[in-house]
Amino acid sequence: MSKRRILIFGWSDSVHIQRWCQGLSCKNFEIKLVSVGGEPLSSVETVNLPRKGKLSYLSQLSRAAREAESFKPHLVHAHYAAGNGLLALVTKHRPFLVSVWGSDINKKSNNLIARFITKRVLKKADHITATSRFLKEETEKLIGSADNKISVIPFGVTIPENIFEAEGSAAIKICFIKNHRLVYGADILIKAMAEVKKEIPDIKLSLTGAENAQTSVLKKLTNELGLSDIIQFVGHINYSQIYTFIREHHFMVMPSRAESFGVAAVEASACGRAVIASDVGGVPEVVIDTETGILVQPENHIALARAIIELAKNPEKCRQMGRAGYDFVKENYDWEKSLEAMSKLYDRLIYESAQN
Repeated sequence: MSKRRILIFGWSDSVHIQRWCQGLSCKNFEIKLVSVGGEPLSSVETVNLPRKGKLSYLSQLSRAAREAESFKPHLVHAHYAAGNGLLALVTKHRPFLVSVWGSDINKKSNNLIARFITKRVLKKADHITATSRFLKEETEKLIGSADNKISVIPFGVTIPENIFEAEGSAAIKICFIKNHRLVYGADILIKAMAEVKKEIPDIKLSLTGAENAQTSVLKKLTNELGLSDIIQFVGHINYSQIYTFIREHHFMVMPSRAESFGVAAVEASACGRAVIASDVGGVPEVVIDTETGILVQPENHIALARAIIELAKNPEKCRQMGRAGYDFVKENYDWEKSLEAMSKLYDRLIYESAQN
C-alpha cells in the first residue's frame, strides 16, 4: 500500500513534535512538517516559515495553503489549536485533526482574539486529540457537546527494560525537570527546601531548565534562604539524556501551579522513581496518590516539604512507589501504544473522509 501523506503543523523544535513526526514516518506515513520558526528535522521534510512576532501565523496563511496544495495531503494535523490550527484550517483539506496541548485551552493564557480562533478551529476540526482526560473535559467545556469527537492520546514514553537504583553518595538527591516558568512552581520547591534542610541538612536538589529571566529570581531566592549548598542549577538537559539524569536521583518533585498532563512525571515513573506533585489538572491521572507518588496541595510549600521529608526518610517506601510507577506507566503510557493509537486514528479519519 502506498504511503498516506500527512501534513503536520507544529513547532519543529518541540521534542514532542519531533517524536510524533519520526514515529509516524515509520508507520507507512509520508510526513511533511510546516513550522513557524524552529529548525528543520533531518528525518522528515520540514518547511520552516519565518517567525515575526505575534502576527507570524496570520502572515503565513497564504504560504500554508500553498504548501498544502503542493503536497496534497490525505490528512492535515495541527498541534496546538490557535496558531497552527489556523494555518491548518485555511488549507481547506480534509480530514482536519487538531491536538490540544493545554495552554491553548486554558482561559488565562489566551486573549479574546486567540480565544475566538481557538474555538473556531476546534469546532471546524473533524476530530480532536487531548493528552489527558482532564484536557478532554476542558476542551468539551470550551466548545460544548463534542459527540465523540475527542480522543485521549497521551504523550507516551519509551519504557526501559529495567529499573536502575540511584547510585553515588548516601545523600538523598531529588530533581525538578521543568522550564523556569512561574507556572511550574520552582519557587515553591525552593521555599519547601528551606524547611526540608532543617531536618535533612545533606539533601540535594537538581533544578533543570534553560536560563531565562525567571532564573535570576530563583537563584536570588536560593541565596536569600541559604540553600546554595544543597540546590544546584544544572541548566537544560537534552531529551536524549533525560533518563540518565533522572536515574541519578532518588525521586522527582513537580510542584506545578497548573498542568494539563505532566509528561515529566511519566518519565520519572518510567525510570522507577517516585513522584511528588501538585494535585492539579491532569496530574492525578499520571501520579497515583500513595501508590506511585504523593500528591500535595498546590502553592503549599509546607505540605510539599512534608512530602519530601517523608520519602527521603523512608527509602523503601520510595522504592516501592517507584516500582509501582514503572508498572503503571508501562501499562498506560508506553510510546508504542500512543503511536499505534494515533496511526489508527489517522487511518480511520482518512477512510471515513473517502466515503463521504
